[in-house]
Amino acid sequence: MTTITGYERLAAVGVQVDLLASTDEASESGYARLGWLLLEVATLQLWRVHHETFRAYLRALAVDSTKTEGQLHQYFLTVRDLSDTFSLSQLEVMGITKAIKLRAAKDYAIVLPEAVVLAALDPKVTVKELQKLISVTLKMPEEEGDWMDLEFEFMVSPEQRELFEQVINVAMHTEPLTKSTISKSAQVLDV
Repeated sequence: MTTITGYERLAAVGVQVDLLASTDEASESGYARLGWLLLEVATLQLWRVHHETFRAYLRALAVDSTKTEGQLHQYFLTVRDLSDTFSLSQLEVMGITKAIKLRAAKDYAIVLPEAVVLAALDPKVTVKELQKLISVTLKMPEEEGDWMDLEFEFMVSPEQRELFEQVINVAMHTEPLTKSTISKSAQVLDV
């Protein structure tokens, strides 16, 4: 059994980015694999080798990619949130677009119904059909939209942090109430 070093993992990300940038059409499975590789880099904090933050690492990758830093971050978050339910091979079968739809559904329902999982893994089921099934099965409103990355992180003083947390807490307890059973990102979006 061979052990993969951190440098080999970082190199694998670079190879995947270059491969995807050189293809004429978007590779659904390739971006799912890239998300998985980014999850490994983030989990092991390998980005620290050459960068101050994970976002700075993504920014550097975006230079060689046809995707923006925000899109790369979305692929990472999608795979991170689904990695407890799906293997890399399953994510590659469904592709990144279906995975993104499942991430939103998982934010809403926490546990995905078997019918939704099977549909996501079925190559004959389109993204639109999957979205419709998710909407009907989970009684989740269908929303047209796209990923929005506000692209900011900032330092706060302890007083500012307390103020932000108080504001979020007040918003979460104002009608209509934000469900505490949904993921943190979905809660913040609701607020």
